[in-house]
Amino acid sequence: MNYSELQTALADWSARGDLTSFIPSAIEFSTAMFNHGQGGVKPLRVREMMAIEDLTPTSGVCALPDDYLQYRRVVELASRRRDLQYVTPTYADQEYSDRASGLSSDFTIIGSSLYMFPLSTNNIELTYYQAIPNLSASVTTNWLLTKQPNLYLHAGLMQIAMYVKDSELFSRSAALVTAVIDGLNSSDLMANFAKAGTRIKGITP
Repeated sequence: MNYSELQTALADWSARGDLTSFIPSAIEFSTAMFNHGQGGVKPLRVREMMAIEDLTPTSGVCALPDDYLQYRRVVELASRRRDLQYVTPTYADQEYSDRASGLSSDFTIIGSSLYMFPLSTNNIELTYYQAIPNLSASVTTNWLLTKQPNLYLHAGLMQIAMYVKDSELFSRSAALVTAVIDGLNSSDLMANFAKAGTRIKGITP
């Protein structure tokens, strides 16, 4: 299925011929819901959304990628790779009020920037969830539409139901969307961690 076929399917499934101008917005709103969640629908977070990017700091501050949604891992690329731990902005301000320089151990995120503490000039390797790209006449598909066209279909119907104030269609579509997203998130979690072993560092008996 592609963008044009999705629009046709939404018109057919909603049995409405008067929504041609709204359907592109319904698809855009659906993509935003997958990225950020909406109401009782949780955001989608699966391995297909993960990306790795090297960031170059200026005075210990890195600009986040434009498609950034959520971090998964932050590593300082020192002579020996160092995993950094997230701290709240308040904690960072209190514990690193002197803004000392050195190898970083912590980081925080404010707005569209990642702050390293202590301040460091070493690059950062950021593993993160990137936003699902919007569909359009020029971007006719994405990985999610290819993998789960039914999710896009029912999410679009959910947006249409809100627009036309059809509570029955909304409830039915929202239940399907919620079930599919919860299932994808759970399956991805199991695929990543279900068979992971435990490694203990240091001397063992």
